[in-house]
Amino acid sequence: MPHSPVSDTQFQTGLAALEGILASQSGRAGSGAEAEAKLLVERMFPGFGSAYDLYLDRQRDMVETIKFGNLVKKDGGYTTWYSGPKTSVGEWPSYRKLLESRLPTSAVQGIDDSTTRILSRCANPKEPGDRRKGLVIGYVQSGKTANYAGLVAKAVDAGYRIVVVLAGMYTNLRAQTQARLEADLNVNDATDKAGIAWSLLTDRDSDIGPKINVGFIANTGNVAIMIVKKHESRLANVAKFLQSIPEETRRNRAVLIIDDESDQATPNTQSDRDLVSTINQRVRDIWKEVRTGTYVAYTATPFANMFIDPNDDEDLYPDDFAMVLPKPEGYMGADSFFNVAQNADAGEDEAIYSLAHVVDPEEAETLVPKGRNIDTFEPEVTESLDDAIRWFIIATAIRQLRTGKASHSSMLLHTSHRVAAHQLVKDAVADFTAGLALNRDDEESSFHEVFAREAGSASTLQPDAVMPAWGEVWAKIREIIGRLTVKIDNGLSDDRLSYPDDSPQFVIAIGGGTLSRGLTLEGLVVSYFLRTSNTYDTLLQMGRWFGFRPGYQDLARVWVGPGLLEEYGHLAQVEREIRSEVAVLEAEGKTPRDLAIRVRTHPGRLQITRAGAMTNTLVVHAGLGGTRRQTIYLDRSSSGTEKSQAAARQLVSAAQRRVGSRYIKQTGSKAAHGSQVFVGVTNDELVEFLKQYWVATADPWLQASAMKTWLSEHGDGVTWNLVLVSGPARLGSFEYAPEIGVGRVSRAPLAEAFWTPERLPDAPPDGSDVVNIRALMSSGDSLLDLQILSENGALEDPQGLLDEADTNEINSVRAVRRKLAPKTGVILLYAVAGDSQPLAKSKSRRPMACDSDLIGLGVIYPHAENEDDGEFIAADVRPVVSDDESDKATAFTDTEGDYDPEAK
Repeated sequence: MPHSPVSDTQFQTGLAALEGILASQSGRAGSGAEAEAKLLVERMFPGFGSAYDLYLDRQRDMVETIKFGNLVKKDGGYTTWYSGPKTSVGEWPSYRKLLESRLPTSAVQGIDDSTTRILSRCANPKEPGDRRKGLVIGYVQSGKTANYAGLVAKAVDAGYRIVVVLAGMYTNLRAQTQARLEADLNVNDATDKAGIAWSLLTDRDSDIGPKINVGFIANTGNVAIMIVKKHESRLANVAKFLQSIPEETRRNRAVLIIDDESDQATPNTQSDRDLVSTINQRVRDIWKEVRTGTYVAYTATPFANMFIDPNDDEDLYPDDFAMVLPKPEGYMGADSFFNVAQNADAGEDEAIYSLAHVVDPEEAETLVPKGRNIDTFEPEVTESLDDAIRWFIIATAIRQLRTGKASHSSMLLHTSHRVAAHQLVKDAVADFTAGLALNRDDEESSFHEVFAREAGSASTLQPDAVMPAWGEVWAKIREIIGRLTVKIDNGLSDDRLSYPDDSPQFVIAIGGGTLSRGLTLEGLVVSYFLRTSNTYDTLLQMGRWFGFRPGYQDLARVWVGPGLLEEYGHLAQVEREIRSEVAVLEAEGKTPRDLAIRVRTHPGRLQITRAGAMTNTLVVHAGLGGTRRQTIYLDRSSSGTEKSQAAARQLVSAAQRRVGSRYIKQTGSKAAHGSQVFVGVTNDELVEFLKQYWVATADPWLQASAMKTWLSEHGDGVTWNLVLVSGPARLGSFEYAPEIGVGRVSRAPLAEAFWTPERLPDAPPDGSDVVNIRALMSSGDSLLDLQILSENGALEDPQGLLDEADTNEINSVRAVRRKLAPKTGVILLYAVAGDSQPLAKSKSRRPMACDSDLIGLGVIYPHAENEDDGEFIAADVRPVVSDDESDKATAFTDTEGDYDPEAK
């Protein structure tokens, strides 16, 4: 309801009375009757007349908004109100100058552009009653704080007058954010900046208190800002502060709520601890007190936010917008360290692991406490941890030699969430590093072995970087080796991480929950990570090694526990797809309420997020059009290979009977071993093939019954291209039929230490011998059929779409297929060599060791014009017990003081 002297209830009652009066006077039409009726209601509710006039203006604006195609909202529509930032005097110009002194021009422009886009979707601070909720998706350790600081600066320049930053669940994280925003926004500067005066309601040592004088809010030039921990009493204090502001003033003082790490605790989790749900209620209470303003959820792991009940208007579902921050230049994310989905061909699928090492399972057991009795835990510095610590010291020395100065340098050591274990690990590591320092003269050969093995293994990431000679490196190691410190950062620690500007720190940080989210480890070079989790968001947030490594990208390393390489590789794919979905949503002018954001499920043990945050989700049969699926689980038993080969040969035989339907990719003199395409495979033939071919239940959409159901809805007029994918000639050939041979491909399965069939959601068939090959398809295979047809003159591509397509980008592939072959799906068969071997250096793979070749299956669904994308896709949810119990228990103990301006 627009700004007026009447309350919302009075206005709605008056509006109903007005409509009743006009209805009873149906014989009288025109403005005169309406004016008389309005006058009568005005006598009952003084101020109604002006409010009604403004209401009519709003209705006309909404009609025009819809008519001219501006952004549409659930209540009818709104126009974009923000025309851009101030450029000379104001909070944003000041902040931009600060950014320009720290960041390259492209990064500053990226923050400028993205914050303008975000603010344009936020509520108009000059429109009392305008309230909006949105979601901003960044990357783990990617500079979200810099972005929302820019949003705050622009919002204040535009008229927002109350800023609430919800800064995580830990005291040290809140203090870190407080210090950062104080410095970046220069809120302690008493200088008059374009008529704005900051009023800071928290400080670095004290959170918001229960009683705050709100008189200063009456002055339109005053801006209240508070950085608040997600603690029940602190959030209640924020709600009290807003309640104490007079109603009329509150309507005209727009509130900007920034919820940093918004997926943590804010979403309601019915199956989680009561305290977490209480936090959700407290954030709702704050939002309820906002008359004009915006709630913006910032997170790199938005799963829980996207699964909030969209039908609960009081909750915090991002009704009005979802946006993706651009990937900053130089950022190293999950795909930098772990993604192998794009490089499945033999010889390529281990290349990305130049930054990542797998810890042997026996070593992992030494460093992770088992059971409840911590007294039996005796950690030691294992061979891989020895290598990791030595490389940390070496990399720190190389970085100093490159830059000519000492900078903060950190190593993350995260083996357990249990606080009691951290001290024991610290003792072992501290003894080891002390021994290195005291015996440095005897350690050169051991350091040199690690240097020789690691120094050039990732040089392609930074080809212009100088790699100093070993003599220089060793001299620098001798200089810094005695300056290492080992610190614990957890909920009970009294010697937590600190990075003074004037004192470079060389620190090995040991911890649990506080090192899993939000906290920045300055100059992080090495991570040794054995911690596991059942959920996407927790795994991603624990990846503190993600971020910027300017000048030392090639030096970054991570050692991870068994199975984590596979899981992080999957998450890299999930991240790309979600960001692509949200980008399309924004480009099409849709909101998350119009079209829910889909999330790919994991074919194994991982759940998307904690069970309590998924109570409003559905496993739906939607969104398959244009997507690809592949079998990563293959049965190498004799019955399994016989069954898969028979199904494949039957399908090829049916396709072969079509005269003139076969096309071959020319590969020099060995044309017969090129990949081949058969066109015109029918829906029935595909379903019959799937009945004969075994697919693990982990992929429900490749089951024959599910495919038949999908085709009954979307398969009208659809045909399929059958692609027999050919590998390199050196691997030998496989014949599907006489004179129809292809080169085999190599797909070595994961070693037993990293995957066994017990990790499948359902037991495999009796007598089977199932292996996990991690990835079957290469990214280029998504357009292979169209490329072969084009080469053979059987497909026209006048615009050169195939040449310009980015096969690593799902939307690029979808767009090309929709343009060139919208009613054509693809079936890809791979002859996987039974004697597939892992690369020589691989520790995560094993030989296939199968007497016969296996058949792998990939499917690319045709475009589905009428497919409903408007629901969530999520896995069946099983209860998940939080794996951060020890750290969470301490995190909720609020020992932080209240902010007292009189004591400062």
